[in-house]
Amino acid sequence: MSPVPDLRKIAPPAEWGVTIDAAAVESLADRWADQQMPLPDFDYDGTPSQRPESWWFDYVTLAVSVLACLWPPDGDDVWHVHHQGRWVDDAPAVFAVFTRRLDRRGIDLDYFAELSDADGERFFAGRGELQLVPQRVEILRRVAATIEQRWDGSIANLVEAADRDAKRIADLLSETVPGYQDRPLTAEGELRFDKLSHLAAAIMAAGVGWHDGGFGGFEDFPVYPDYMVPRVLRHHGVLVYAPELAATVDGQVEIPEGADAEHGIRWATVFAGAELERALRARGNAVLPPALDYRLWSDAVLGPDADGFGEHHRTITMRY
Repeated sequence: MSPVPDLRKIAPPAEWGVTIDAAAVESLADRWADQQMPLPDFDYDGTPSQRPESWWFDYVTLAVSVLACLWPPDGDDVWHVHHQGRWVDDAPAVFAVFTRRLDRRGIDLDYFAELSDADGERFFAGRGELQLVPQRVEILRRVAATIEQRWDGSIANLVEAADRDAKRIADLLSETVPGYQDRPLTAEGELRFDKLSHLAAAIMAAGVGWHDGGFGGFEDFPVYPDYMVPRVLRHHGVLVYAPELAATVDGQVEIPEGADAEHGIRWATVFAGAELERALRARGNAVLPPALDYRLWSDAVLGPDADGFGEHHRTITMRY
């Protein structure tokens, strides 16, 4: 059996191309020590205004399973969809295409389980370039079928099997639902990134009121190892890329899925996020990991200085 390193407590091998600057972690913690970081409500444009548990958990599980690789190939425009009179992109666009399929009963799992390739193309229709549409359609078919067969027609059954413990929800998603497996085997062992499953658990809880909905178990969450969180950590000097990797990222050269460099960026992101969380707590800022993640992500995507944060790495994958 492969070892399972604790990515929050152990740094990746330096030869994978990424190191963590401890002084930069402390410096960022000093700057953010007094800043409030509430848990996000994920009230994106594109999400439904009503979120009853009878279908909200299914909606989240389907939508987040394809909430990955939303950047366009070089030379193409960012994918947008039209929603309530305006064009939205990124996560709001993904949620919008699911919201427009809602009916009075919520999510029609049969529709997604039987989704044809042609219907899938229409489902994701918009402007700009969305990569990996055939893979997204196949994931949706498999996710919907799994909800029907493994979880008796409702992810609410998974949530209850986990006793509303968010970490256990994430584990069950990774272990039982296609599209959520994000545990690559490497020379260092099995790296349990589980980005989408942690994000899905957080959005499920946010939609019904975090702790008001009876959810817990967020203390041991990682920050999510995606494209944008490492970008902002690198901007702040927390992540330091070796010269060859820096040239690859800055030159927008694709890093193959499964390469040591890709794993190094993601692992270093989780470890650096945990170090920053510990440094903030030492300064009296008891931020929860999903709140810290949202602060990092929103700075990198929505913040006023986001355009100056440099390039993100480019790996074509449905894992994040």
